[in-house]
Amino acid sequence: MLPELNIETRFGSYLADRGAVVSVADGLPGFERCRRFVVVTAPTLHPFNCLQGLDDSKPSFLTLDPRSVVEGYATGLTADDRERLDVADGDALLWLALVRLDGDRALVNLRAPVVINARRMLGVQLMAPDSPYSTEHVLPLD
Repeated sequence: MLPELNIETRFGSYLADRGAVVSVADGLPGFERCRRFVVVTAPTLHPFNCLQGLDDSKPSFLTLDPRSVVEGYATGLTADDRERLDVADGDALLWLALVRLDGDRALVNLRAPVVINARRMLGVQLMAPDSPYSTEHVLPLD
């Protein structure tokens, strides 16, 4: 059994399984040199997760399941996206919307979610210009 990774994020320190490292072949916009990420889940982050980069500048993002933000949230994968993620029938996909804090507001990017194929540990950020969703959906902070 491999030892756990000690993950330092801007939200705190966490432990993660070494098998939880996700490869993002193209990186994320603005962080193209960072190709390895880990999804950190912890009670102290709930209802958020942290998508933490392991390479280069080690970017750190708050994320949410977009279905927890908008009931009925749905967006499809193109054939190219399915190929990049090596998606097979029945694969479990993890959908994460990036959250940005702007003063006293939290904005969720529902237009460009990060999708992870849990079987292959491959991820990609979708870029759907024709999406009905906003890049700055205001998250109610109740």
